[in-house]
Amino acid sequence: MSLRVMSMAAGLLSALTMGHLAQAQEVFVWADAAEPTTVDPAKVNVNHEMTIARNVFDRLVNYDLKQPDKLLPGLATSWKQDGTKWTFTLRDGVKFHDGTPFDAEDVKATIERDLRIGQGQSYLIADIDKVTVVDPKTVEIETKAPNVFLAGNLARSEIMSAEDIAKHASEPDKGDAYFNENANGTGPYKMVSWTRGAQIDLERNKDWWGTFPDKAYDRVIDRFVTEGSNRARGLEGGEYDLANFVPRDEALRIGKSPGFTLVEGNNLWAWPAIYLNSTLAPTDNADFRDALTKVYDYNAMNQYFQGSSVTPRGPVPAWVPGSPENDMAPIQQDVEKAKAALEKAGVTNPTMKCSVPSEFTEFAFAATVLQASAAQIGITVEIELLPFVEAITAAKSNKSNCFIIGNANLSPTDPTKFFAAHYLTGGFYNAANYSNPELDALVAKIPTITDDKERYEALKKAAEMVVDSHTIIWTARPTTVVPVPDHVQGYQIDPAEYINVRLWELHEK
Repeated sequence: MSLRVMSMAAGLLSALTMGHLAQAQEVFVWADAAEPTTVDPAKVNVNHEMTIARNVFDRLVNYDLKQPDKLLPGLATSWKQDGTKWTFTLRDGVKFHDGTPFDAEDVKATIERDLRIGQGQSYLIADIDKVTVVDPKTVEIETKAPNVFLAGNLARSEIMSAEDIAKHASEPDKGDAYFNENANGTGPYKMVSWTRGAQIDLERNKDWWGTFPDKAYDRVIDRFVTEGSNRARGLEGGEYDLANFVPRDEALRIGKSPGFTLVEGNNLWAWPAIYLNSTLAPTDNADFRDALTKVYDYNAMNQYFQGSSVTPRGPVPAWVPGSPENDMAPIQQDVEKAKAALEKAGVTNPTMKCSVPSEFTEFAFAATVLQASAAQIGITVEIELLPFVEAITAAKSNKSNCFIIGNANLSPTDPTKFFAAHYLTGGFYNAANYSNPELDALVAKIPTITDDKERYEALKKAAEMVVDSHTIIWTARPTTVVPVPDHVQGYQIDPAEYINVRLWELHEK
C-alpha cells in the first residue's frame, strides 16, 4: 500500500470513529457478505468481488436494469453490427483515475487480457476472434461467427488501462498478483485502501464522465460482514446503510418495518435448482429422474418463499428478453404420474444421495422437500451438507446423485448463456453431467440467427430439450427482496448481479 493511500485511509478511519457511520451523509456503509479474493475485473466472479469492479471501472455499454435488452451508452457512445464485425465509437474526454486518457488501445488490451486469463465473466465474450484499433476513438471487434448478443455481453466486462497492463506484461505472472489488489479504472468511485479482514474504502471520482444525483455519497466503506444475521442486525440498527444477502425472513421483516422500504425485483441467482446426476445409478435412469420431477412438491417451495415466487417452466425466466417460458407447459406435482414413471424405470428400493452447499438455507430446504416428496413413492434421499466446492465435486465425480445451486448465469441479455454453464457438455455447473450433442449444436447456432422469430423458436426447442431430459428440478423462482432504509434513495436490484449495488445511483434523501 502506498504512503498516499495509507494516509487517506488513516484519515478516513479517524473521521469515521468520531461519529455514527451511517449518520454521516457523505459516507455510505455497505455490508458485504465476504471479503473479495481479488478486485481484478478479469477475475471477479461473485457478488462481493463485483462490488469493487462494478463501481471503480466502467464498461463499454450498460444494460437498463428494468429492461435488460435495452443497452445504454457507457465508455462507448454508439455501436453497430455487420456480420461478424462490431464497431464501437468511444467516448471523448475520459480519464483513468491516475490521469491517463482512455482510448481504443485500452479496449483492445482489456479484451485480449480477459481472453488470455479466461476467468470471471470471460465466458460471455469467449467467441471474440480479433480486436482492431481503427483510431483512438474507434474499435472493431470480430467474432468467430455472427453473434447478435455481443454488445449485451460486453455490458459485463470492465475496461482496464492498456498502460497498466503493458507496465506489468514482463512480470512472470503478467501482473496478475498486482491487479488482484490494485484498481485503476475510469469509474465513478476510486479505490482508496484495502484493510485486510475489515473493509475497502472508496471515494467519489468527481471527474467522472457520468452524472451523480444530488447528495451522492463522497465516500463508501465496503465492509466485510460474513454472518447474515450480523448484516441484518447492523442494517436494522443503522450501522450499515445497505447490505447484501440479508436472510430472507429478516429481509421481509426489516423491509416492512418503520423507516425501511422493501424493494423487490428479479435476478438470476436466487432460485434453487436440483441437478440430477445422469451418470450415476439410479439417477442415470431417465424414467427414474422423470418420477422425481413429477413427485416434487413445488407448492412447498412457494410457501417457503412466502408467496413471492413462481414455479419455473424451464431454464430461462419469463422476464428475460426473448424467453420462451410463457409458451412452455407448466411443471407441477403429480404423484400418480410419478408412481407410473418409477414403475417404468424398473428400479426397486431406490436410494440416492444429494450433496447440498451448506452456505445457503434455501438450498437445504429444497433438499428436504425432495426428501419428503420422494418418500411418497418409496425413494430414499440421503442429504449431505458440504461446502460448495466439495458438494459440486461430489456430483461431478459421480459420488452423489444430486447437487443444488442457484443459477450462475450472469448475462440477462443473452438467453443462450443460461445453457452454457449448466446444461451443455462440459459446462462448469453442469452437475447433472448431462451431454446432448444436438442441444450443444443448437445452442451454439442461436446467436447467429438474425431473424427474431426463428431465434425464438430455436431457443424454445433448446429449453424443451433440457426439460425433457429430466435432469433438472427447478424448485422455485423467487423474487429478490432487499430492505432499504428510507434515508437511502436510488437503489435498484440488478438482475444479473443479485443484490449488488450501483453506488453512483445512490444518494441521501
